[in-house]
Amino acid sequence: MSFRINSNTAANNVWRVMNGNQNSWAKSMERLSSGSKINRAADNPAGLIISMTMRAQMGGINQAIENSERAVSMLQSADSGLSEVHAQLLAMREIAVDAANSGTHSSEDLAVMQAEIQSSLDSIDSTAANTQFGTVNLLDGSSGVQGTVTSGDVTFLDGTTATASDTFEVVVDTQATQAAVATTNSGPIAGIAADETLTITSAGAVVDVDLLAGDDAQTIVDKINATTDTTDLIASTDGTNVTLTSSMFGSAGDFTVSSSLAAGDGSQSGFAAGAGDSGTGADIEGHFVNSGVSHQATGSGATLTGVEGSAAEGLQVQTDAAVGSAGEVLVTNNQLVFQVGANAGQTTSIALDSVDSANLGTGLDTLGGDNMFADLGEIDVTSVAGASDAIEIIDQAISQVSTMRAEVGSFQSTTLESGINNLRVSFENLTAANSTIADTDIASEWTNFVKFSTFQQQGAMMLAHANMGSQLVLSLLK
Repeated sequence: MSFRINSNTAANNVWRVMNGNQNSWAKSMERLSSGSKINRAADNPAGLIISMTMRAQMGGINQAIENSERAVSMLQSADSGLSEVHAQLLAMREIAVDAANSGTHSSEDLAVMQAEIQSSLDSIDSTAANTQFGTVNLLDGSSGVQGTVTSGDVTFLDGTTATASDTFEVVVDTQATQAAVATTNSGPIAGIAADETLTITSAGAVVDVDLLAGDDAQTIVDKINATTDTTDLIASTDGTNVTLTSSMFGSAGDFTVSSSLAAGDGSQSGFAAGAGDSGTGADIEGHFVNSGVSHQATGSGATLTGVEGSAAEGLQVQTDAAVGSAGEVLVTNNQLVFQVGANAGQTTSIALDSVDSANLGTGLDTLGGDNMFADLGEIDVTSVAGASDAIEIIDQAISQVSTMRAEVGSFQSTTLESGINNLRVSFENLTAANSTIADTDIASEWTNFVKFSTFQQQGAMMLAHANMGSQLVLSLLK
């Protein structure tokens, strides 16, 4: 055994151990006071990276939940406006049905009814213009897909959230036609020689039209047109021949007409007996061209619709133009876009069309339709024909608003609210995972704190004993 004064190895060893215990004790106290296991990057570099990534995701998810909740509130505002439009349309329909019962009303009564109709139209236009969420207009079309025909014989019908904002050329490959049948009489129908029954099969209905001996061409036409609401067929005559034309374009308007008597040249209607005559229409075929790229479209009647996956997806236009370029449509897509996820690109969107009177009830007068009104804003119930056509227009408007409300409701429930539930579960799971990495286990850390505190006290005692060795050396020098 040797005794030295300059180098107290035992004391140095105790000091080193005490210093380590002191650092561990300080870290344990820091973890207990902060509640976090990672208070600086050196504590756990790999864990810090994972924890910061998770915290970024958690913050993003929290904000995405708030975004979705605000979006739900916005759509509830839109639905409230649409509900008011619905209420006005239902009231207008009752008035139109009442006006159609013209035998019980004077012209003054009908004028009052028209004034009520106009008041409802003004209310609808006001709702469309003023329904807002904050400063965002919801029902005036500025939050939807709008189309402007810049050239040609084309009618813009609709677009979807997937339709690109750009100019699209409408190219017809097969022209849409209406089913039609014309007699081939060589002489005028001044009065048929015998009673005759025409059987018309059209629009899923079978209708008999009874002709009487002596009926001329115009009488035959009038009797056929009395069934138009059922058959969707419109009859016309030049005095010699009778022509039946479907009000619908394409194969949906196909029909047959047969006579109970053999065709007599000018002495009967001229329609064939037995199997009769068949009228067939052609559905449109075509495509869209955008920036020199051709996009496929499906055709039904006179309507072209852009196929899924293309820039023209959901774009709907109507035309009866001949084969070739029918015109151009400028699409402006101002859909509402919502960030519903924590990461880039996790968005969803919905387009809200205009519900003002000029944009409701449309389509019944176009391309062969027999309604006298172009849209809801034009309806006039001061005549029997006007009241009847007004009912059809209002029904069309109700269908449009109902469809729009269903889309809004479905988007709210299946996209936003379902997404919120999923985000909350993700947030809960991420919080739990991050907690295992970054949060202090208080029970375990308290055990460590007590241990290192004890080591500190024990080390101080041992350091005192180690220093006693140097004092023993002095005793040898006495």
